[in-house]
Amino acid sequence: MEIHVESKRSVDGAGNFICTENNNLFLLAIDTGDKYPFLLLSLQNFAIIQNYDELPTREELEEDIGEPVKEIYNQDHASITLL
Repeated sequence: MEIHVESKRSVDGAGNFICTENNNLFLLAIDTGDKYPFLLLSLQNFAIIQNYDELPTREELEEDIGEPVKEIYNQDHASITLL
């Protein structure tokens, strides 16, 4: 998997790509129309970690992931290519 992140990034709120201090990568996806449309997905094993009814806070993400979040990247400034 190749991951590219441009220099622009946000660490003040929840975004789409979440990187932890242990370099684990998660994706916050939106499944519109679902009762809990925000999905936290682990990119290590492609498992859904948690569902949310609204955009989660950084603290909620850290609690559900189980480790500190290093950075949060907006999808407009990052991309993932599966090789």
